[in-house]
Amino acid sequence: MHSALANLGLLFDTSDFPARWHCGHWTPVHGWFHIISDLAIAAAYSVIPLALAGYWWLKRGELVFPRLFWLFAAFIFSCGSTHVVEAIIFYHPIYRFSAVMKVITALASWATVVALLRIAPQAIHLPGLQRANARLEEQLQKTRVAESALERSNRDLEAFTGLVTHDLRNPLTSALFATELARESANKGQYSALASQLSQAALSLRQMEALIRELHADALLRNSTGEMRDLTLEEVVTSARLNLAPLIADREASIEVRSLPQVHGSYTMLVQLFINLFENAIKYAGDAEPRILVEGLETMNGHSVVRVSDGGVGVPTHALEAIFESGVRGDNARHLPGSGLGLAFARRIMQAHGGTISALSVAEGAAFELAFPKPSAKPDIGSAGT
Repeated sequence: MHSALANLGLLFDTSDFPARWHCGHWTPVHGWFHIISDLAIAAAYSVIPLALAGYWWLKRGELVFPRLFWLFAAFIFSCGSTHVVEAIIFYHPIYRFSAVMKVITALASWATVVALLRIAPQAIHLPGLQRANARLEEQLQKTRVAESALERSNRDLEAFTGLVTHDLRNPLTSALFATELARESANKGQYSALASQLSQAALSLRQMEALIRELHADALLRNSTGEMRDLTLEEVVTSARLNLAPLIADREASIEVRSLPQVHGSYTMLVQLFINLFENAIKYAGDAEPRILVEGLETMNGHSVVRVSDGGVGVPTHALEAIFESGVRGDNARHLPGSGLGLAFARRIMQAHGGTISALSVAEGAAFELAFPKPSAKPDIGSAGT
């Protein structure tokens, strides 16, 4: 123990060397420049490890290379210590201790170099801060879009559920009531009233069928089902017409088709789209026999355009955009049965296909334009739920 203390004392023995002030020809200005500069460097070198220690404490769970962090702090601190010793030597020539500090600094320096060389391959593959922030911002943007789409979808679902619950109850009650009356009329032999009562029951059931079709369309959009393929709209229109055959026959409606283009899309969704448009045209035809025209127009802005027009009651000019919102109907059609969901689903179906639907201002009846992207530009059906 005594020997260790004696050796430690030798480190600070100044008997063999003169103070630096007395070694050579120093002017006060020259000497104090050295002393102040060394102390300033030492102070800065002391603050850096303290700052690093504070940063480590705040971010200790996020640091990728914590050992290198502390090794670098030790290297900086030992560098600062050598400058403190250099300033002290002007008054106390502790050259032996200075040599020890320089050895420690050299060891810390090379240990840091070796550690840097060892982790360099891993560090190169780490994303830069700017790239990491860009990726984070991109992910946040996607999250915001998804949250917005989910919120919109939930609002639509809530509105749809409320409307379906309300609108199904009315035709169901009406159908049951008309059926009961028809049964009583049949039992009493009142066959003249029977036909009218059965007709009322059939009308109510058709309203229920229309709502069920809209429910099916909503399920298709939310589940993003339906294979996308190249198809002609003529086969889609034919299928939609067959689905509405009883209603078309009952109202003596006619559907004229003129040169429809080929598109890329979901057959099931597009059939539902034209069912909605045809059913609206028949429902809002007024007292006249419904006349519907489906025609392909010239390509515009890389899109195949299709127009569906009729001679019915039409759409008020101020409602040309609003009718595509869930539950919204034109002022001139509110006295007729309906949920106001058909056109909202039509727009969502077109959006799922990367296209658009718009209502036109025409002199008579209603007209809708559908713009489909060319089959070469094939959208992802996964966007249907947005």
